[in-house]
Amino acid sequence: MSQMLAKIGSFWTGGPLSWIEYASIQSFVDLGHDYALYSYEPIANVPNGAQMRDAREVWNTETIIIHEKAQSPAIHADIFRAIMVRNTGRIWADTDIIALRPMPVDLNWFIGHERSDKEMLGNAIMGFPPKSATMMKMVDFLTSDFPIPPWYSDNKRKNMARRRDRGEKLHLGSLPWGTTGPDLLTYFANETGEIEHAQPQGAFFPVAFPNRKMLVRAVDCEATKAVINEADSYCVHLYSRWLRKFTADNPGGYPEPDSWLGRYLNSKSLVDYAAYKRTQSEANQTNNKRENLASIVADDFYPDHATRTVRRPLPATTSRHGKLLLATMVKDEGPYVLEWVAYHLSRGFTDLLVLSNDCTDGTDEMLLALHDLGLISYLANDPWLGKSPQQRGIARIMAHPLYKNADWVMLMDIDEFLVIKTPNAIADELIDLIVSKDATAMPITWRFFGANGLDKYDPSLVIERFTMAAADDFRKTGVKTLFKRSPDMKLAIHRPHLLRKYLKAKEKSLRWINPNGAILNGREVRWKYESDEVGYDFAQVNHYAIKSGEEYLMRQLRGDVLDNHSKYNPKYFLESNRNDIKDTGAQAHADAVQRTMNHLLNIPTVASADALIKVRTQEKISRLRSAADHMNKLSNLGFEV
Repeated sequence: MSQMLAKIGSFWTGGPLSWIEYASIQSFVDLGHDYALYSYEPIANVPNGAQMRDAREVWNTETIIIHEKAQSPAIHADIFRAIMVRNTGRIWADTDIIALRPMPVDLNWFIGHERSDKEMLGNAIMGFPPKSATMMKMVDFLTSDFPIPPWYSDNKRKNMARRRDRGEKLHLGSLPWGTTGPDLLTYFANETGEIEHAQPQGAFFPVAFPNRKMLVRAVDCEATKAVINEADSYCVHLYSRWLRKFTADNPGGYPEPDSWLGRYLNSKSLVDYAAYKRTQSEANQTNNKRENLASIVADDFYPDHATRTVRRPLPATTSRHGKLLLATMVKDEGPYVLEWVAYHLSRGFTDLLVLSNDCTDGTDEMLLALHDLGLISYLANDPWLGKSPQQRGIARIMAHPLYKNADWVMLMDIDEFLVIKTPNAIADELIDLIVSKDATAMPITWRFFGANGLDKYDPSLVIERFTMAAADDFRKTGVKTLFKRSPDMKLAIHRPHLLRKYLKAKEKSLRWINPNGAILNGREVRWKYESDEVGYDFAQVNHYAIKSGEEYLMRQLRGDVLDNHSKYNPKYFLESNRNDIKDTGAQAHADAVQRTMNHLLNIPTVASADALIKVRTQEKISRLRSAADHMNKLSNLGFEV
C-alpha cells in the first residue's frame, strides 16, 4: 500500500516565479505531493503538476501586508499560512523550501526546530493536527484587531493596550521582524506544550541560517551533503531574501555549479550550467550591461521606426532643439496609459519610449497598439541578471537608439504629468529658458496631488478628477529632470549624474537651473530639493501618487516598479493626501487630451486594447469591493464609509 503524502500549500504575491520558487514547487511535485499555489493574480510559469488557486479562497483581501523595515510581504504570508493550515488542512511550505524526500501525512506535526543555538521553531514548514491549540491561538492572534504579543514586557504591553484603547490601528508590518512568524509559533507552542511534538532541527532545517552559505559554495558541497544525509532531512530552507542578493552577480543569478544547491539544480535539469561555464573574463563581459543590452541595433530600429511613423494618426511632433525623448517604465497602468501618452505628445516631446514590466491588465496590448501606430516605442523590460525592474529599465533606456540619438531627455513615471507654465506650454520653451541661462538641465519640482475626497475608482481623466494639491511649502517632494543628453551623463530616476571621470573636465555640464530660473550647481542637487531650491514658476511635475482610495488599494496590491508593495501603506497615503490648494494647470489641457484620445479610440487596435483594460480593471474593482475588509481598508485611509 502506497504511503499517503501531505498536501502542500503556499502563497505568491504575483508576477512570474524566479528560479528559486520554481525549483521549490517542482521539488514537491516531483515527489508526488498535491501542491496548491495560492495567489491573488494569475502566474504564468507555475510548474506542471502544481495547482493554481485563488488566494481569496483562503483570505478574501486585496491588500498585501508588508513588513515596513524589511520591505517584504512576509507578514501577509505569515497570516495567510496560519489561516490556510487551519481552513484547508494543507501543510504550509515557503516557496524557498527544497523538498528532498516525501512528507507523509502521518507525520502529523509539521513544526520543527530551526536553530541549535537557541529555541526557535521555523515556520517555513508548518502544519498541525486539526485540533491543535497552537494553530488556533496563532490564527486568533494574527486576525485580531490589535494583536499585542504576549511575550512583550509588561510596560510594552501596557503601552500598546493604551494605544489600542485610544482607537489607534496597529499595522502588523511595524512589529519587529519574526514577530508574526517564528517568534509567534515558538511562544504559543511553548504555552500549549505542543512544542514537545516539534521535529528535530535536521528534519526541516538541516542547514540553519548562520550556516546558509554552505548551500551555495562549492568548497562546502560535500560537508553540506553529509549534514543533510546524516539527518535524513525532509527538506532544505534556502533563505531566499538573502540568497537573491548573494548570487545576484553570478551568471544567470544562480549559485556556483559545484555547490550543493548548484548540483541539485543541475541534476533536476532546472539550470543548464553548461551554458554558464565561461572563463572569468567572459563572465565579466556577460555582466557588462551595455554589451548585454546592445540587442536593439540602430540600423534595425530606425527602418522599423520609419515604417511605423508613416501609420501615425496624429501629426508628427518636431522641435527646434532636435530630438526630445520622454521615457517611462510601467507596470499594470492600463487605465492611464492613453491619457499619459496623449498629454505628453501635446507637450512637444518628439519621441516617447515606454518599457513594460510584466503587465497583466491590458497595458501591454495598449502599448503595442500605440507602438504600431508610431506614437511611442515599446520595449519589454524582461528580467536581466537579477537586477530590479528599475535598474534594468535604466540600462535598457540608455542602450536604446532613441536615447543615444536624443538631444534632450526626461524620465518620468506614468503617475507624473509635466505641467509647463510658459505661453504655449511646450517643452521647447522650457529648453529655451535653460539654454538662455547657459545651462544644461532643469530638475523640475514635484507637486503632490491628493485624492480630492474621492474614495471610488472612476475611469475619467486623471487630470480632471484630481485638482487639489499640496501647497508650495510641502516638503515631501522630489524632482524629475529635463536635461541635455551627453555621453558624459548617466541616466537616473530623479536626475542624471555626470560620470566620475568627467567631473573636472565637464564641470560646465553641471550648470543647471531650477523651475524659477535660478542657477544651481548640478553636482549638489539631490533627488529632493532643499527649501531654497524649490520652484514652480515655469514648470512642475504633477505627482498623482495616490489617486482615489480604491485606486490606491489596487496599487498597494500591485506594488511599484521596484516590486515594492510596502511603499503603498496607509501611512504613505495619509502623508501624500494633500488637498491644500486648487491647481488646474494640467486640467487646462483636458479637453484637448480627451479629443486626442477619442480620435485614437476610433482605431480598432486601440479600441480593442481599451476594452480589454476596462474588463480587467472592472474585475479587479469587483474583487476589491467584495472583500470582507474593503470598507475597513478605506476607513484606514481616512475616508468616511
